Amino acid sequence: MASNTSLLGRRRTSYSSTNPTRVKKSVDQHEILFDNVDYNNDNLDDNNRIFETVPYYLPCFSWLPEYTFNKLWGDIIAGISLASFQIPLALSYTTSIAHVPPLCGLYSLAISPFVYGILGSVPQMIVGPESAISLVVGQAVESITLHKDNVSLIDISIVITFVSGAILLFSGISRFGFLGNVLSKALLRGFISSVGLVMIINSLVSELKLDKFLMSLPQHYHTPFEKVLFLIDYAPAQYHKPTAIFSGCCFIILIVMRVLKRKLMKRHKGAVFFPDILLVVIATILISMKWNLKQRYGISIVGDFSMDNLDKLKNPLTHSRRKLMPELFSASLIVAMLGFFESTTASKSLGTTYNLTVSSNRELVALGCINMFISLFGALPSFGGYGRSKINALSGAQSVMSGVFVGIITLVTMNLLLQFVHYIPNCVLSVITTVIGISLLEEVPGDIKFHLHCGGYSELFVFAVTFGITIFYSIESGICIGCVYSILNIIKHSAKSRIQILARIAGTSKFTNLDDYLRTTKKNPLAVEGRIEEIEGCMIVRIPEPLTFTNSEDLKQRLDRIERFGSSKIHPGRKSFRSKDSIKYVIFDLGGMTSIDSSAAQVLDEIISCYKRRDVFIYLANVSINDKIRTRLLKAGVTPNVERVQTNANEGNTRSACDDMQESYSPYFDSIDAALYEVEKMKIKGNNIQSNDSESFMSNTLFNSSLV
Repeated sequence: MASNTSLLGRRRTSYSSTNPTRVKKSVDQHEILFDNVDYNNDNLDDNNRIFETVPYYLPCFSWLPEYTFNKLWGDIIAGISLASFQIPLALSYTTSIAHVPPLCGLYSLAISPFVYGILGSVPQMIVGPESAISLVVGQAVESITLHKDNVSLIDISIVITFVSGAILLFSGISRFGFLGNVLSKALLRGFISSVGLVMIINSLVSELKLDKFLMSLPQHYHTPFEKVLFLIDYAPAQYHKPTAIFSGCCFIILIVMRVLKRKLMKRHKGAVFFPDILLVVIATILISMKWNLKQRYGISIVGDFSMDNLDKLKNPLTHSRRKLMPELFSASLIVAMLGFFESTTASKSLGTTYNLTVSSNRELVALGCINMFISLFGALPSFGGYGRSKINALSGAQSVMSGVFVGIITLVTMNLLLQFVHYIPNCVLSVITTVIGISLLEEVPGDIKFHLHCGGYSELFVFAVTFGITIFYSIESGICIGCVYSILNIIKHSAKSRIQILARIAGTSKFTNLDDYLRTTKKNPLAVEGRIEEIEGCMIVRIPEPLTFTNSEDLKQRLDRIERFGSSKIHPGRKSFRSKDSIKYVIFDLGGMTSIDSSAAQVLDEIISCYKRRDVFIYLANVSINDKIRTRLLKAGVTPNVERVQTNANEGNTRSACDDMQESYSPYFDSIDAALYEVEKMKIKGNNIQSNDSESFMSNTLFNSSLV
């Protein structure tokens, strides 16, 4: 007996294999002692456990203790840079897309980062109004105001924001965050790319000062593709030359600054803090103020807006607002879906880039709390945006405090600096949006090249469908159809059984998938390991997955195909070239069956009962030791119909070796080899019975002939 000490400082004992009974008992005692000590320690340190779990539910406690001045400086620079173009964009979304008062967008950008700073878990995420979300709100506003003249526009914004927040909060508490897993990377990339292109197309209309002309036309141009046709038809003759020149100059300056910034970042890491967008905004404000761009050249600027009712909170549950909820529920649901989709896109992309672990449930709770809270201020729905979050990260943001600084600057601007926001040219905001859209498209060629190289044509199809429908129809349709396609793929995947027919490699105890072996042999004979041998009358089937009601029926069909053709890959319409009567023994390798529901257990019982009626012997090998699985197999009637192996009931007993050992029989074989050993015994036993029957028949025949 040898001993050593574990890392926990407790003595650990190892025993010789000559006394397995002693080993098992000692190990069991050791495990019980280990568990007791751990549980006792947990009971003694309940306070420590509480402090350890608090940061999970309030993520602000995970980064606050490690917050430094260097991180603060990076967050301040990023916050200033983001606020410099997010404030004008919020105003633009509010007035031109959502058709609600400007304060709705400003409050959304100002208040939501404070709530996300407490509950959010993605450091570089910036929450605020989004273009697609604002578009849904605008459509709801148009629909309601078309039939009701006395409805307040702020009330519509309050109801949509509150109801969408409640939906998200309920989803997070109910742990529906797994629904974000249906969003494959190809689907996310298709959505991101289409949003980027939509941003570029919509911005181009403002950069040429064609937005008012577009609204004056009798025909409607809603989809991005229709707006492209509008630009082709009318832009050459109707564009505003000073606005186009000013937009082009700002665009070139921003692109050149971005290229230089990237080159400098390779040599000097501090270049990431260079606020290129902020400098362009400040420069255009000064130019607009000095040369009076609006009056002299006709270039549109943000202009004045009202700041009434700053200090009044709104109750989203008043009688008049509750009456609006049924009419606005569908819009609120779409807002919740779109917002979760965009935020998930941003969080997953940032998580991959910066090696972050993101909990979808916590993000749902955070987004739900944000929107329910900001509805008290009449704000537009607020969600995470991938474009601005990416710019935030590139600007040097280190934590969610960058968003808090965006909120602080927005509040200061709302109270002190509106006279400067007044002079920002609208076309400059559109140019910034164009640059963001281009950044969203930068990763597309690399992804397409990767999937083409790997043969990922299914992923490319998802990408193309999401991208195409978004461009030719609408963002909402692209999201919905992309999600539906992904869900159908998941259902198809889960409903398909992946059973394998196994064959043994000659001269070894290794078993291989027969279909894979034959396919590989056909393509590259040198790549296979030895040759396979057939076990006469015996079929070995591996079930490498959990069995559920979705895939158990397919298991039935594939088993029938294996019996008829020797493979599950052959088309069922072909003529059968094997007799089912040739199979006398079936071994089920259940090593991969980590769970089974009652519906699947019922189907498995039907399969085994069918085999028993044909006098086929059934063996279960490598069954999980999970008590729930074995109990379900027993109660479903599966185990009484299978062959059994002899075991010792007194295994682990410390009595002397001369004591009588009680014998019992188990329906579970430890391995395929153990089941094959029993098959060979059954074959020998069957041959002996057949031989004895033949001898008895010959003896009776000779006896009868002698009587004659």
